[in-house]
Amino acid sequence: MSSDKLDVAFLGLGGMGSAIAHNILKNGFKLIVWNRTASKAKELVDAGAKSASSPKEAAQNADVIVSCLFNEKAVFESVNGENGLLAGARKDSIHINIATISPMAAKELAELHKKHGVHYIAGPVLGRPDVAASGKLRTFLGGSKSAVERCRPVVQCYTLEDGIVEVGEDCAHANVLKLSANYTLVTCIDLFGQVYALNEKWNVPSNLTKKILDIIIPNPALQAYSENVQTRNYKNEGGFALRGGLKDVNMMISAGEEVGVPLPYANVIHDHITTALAHGYEDKDWAVLAEAARLAAGIKEKTGSE
Repeated sequence: MSSDKLDVAFLGLGGMGSAIAHNILKNGFKLIVWNRTASKAKELVDAGAKSASSPKEAAQNADVIVSCLFNEKAVFESVNGENGLLAGARKDSIHINIATISPMAAKELAELHKKHGVHYIAGPVLGRPDVAASGKLRTFLGGSKSAVERCRPVVQCYTLEDGIVEVGEDCAHANVLKLSANYTLVTCIDLFGQVYALNEKWNVPSNLTKKILDIIIPNPALQAYSENVQTRNYKNEGGFALRGGLKDVNMMISAGEEVGVPLPYANVIHDHITTALAHGYEDKDWAVLAEAARLAAGIKEKTGSE
């Protein structure tokens, strides 16, 4: 379908959602938006989008509904009830859920949508809001192949040209892969904290530590996190806050328990995030969890505004 034939609804205008919605609008799609705090829709409305008072209203005339909400609770609240999107969505419309949720929740949502004749597509993304703004996210898509093809032009607005990963008909697989990616990422961040703490106690210059880590892990995103840990700069400039990281780690543990797979690193990281939260870091970028290793080693907290 071309953009002039698709009406798109977008639910959830946080940092990530707003960036994605702007890209959809810029690509010529008719867009109606909803956010719990209505004032966050103003910039998009000024740019040409329409505003809805509820998910139901947003979904009523939409071919594709995209939601980008914080957690499972927010997703289910936007889907269910007299003002939920399923109360307004047309038969054969498509709902793409960008949120990072558990695979168990994805299966439940797929069944709910099926009962209403609506296609559910799990569409979690890899990347931060600044990457979303540049239209260079990577997106996992799980669900009906025909529905995936129909909504592909919308997804491509915020995704790298070769960044769509189709995972098949089982939508839960998209969420398993997203959690797996985050598990790998957060494990590396936690490892960085331990390595920097060890080398600092041995008075090894941090630039040498980073150089070695960059050689071993030549991934730009992980190298950026390594620099955050090196400099102890955890300002959350549109990134992923520590509290959100705890949510994701809890989902990793639950997903493992569901199928009898122990994830010991996830439990350790959970404890390190809890330590960081206890030190008042909840609004920092989630890379601040690496500070738990320094705290355990008796390295003083960095003071100041950073």
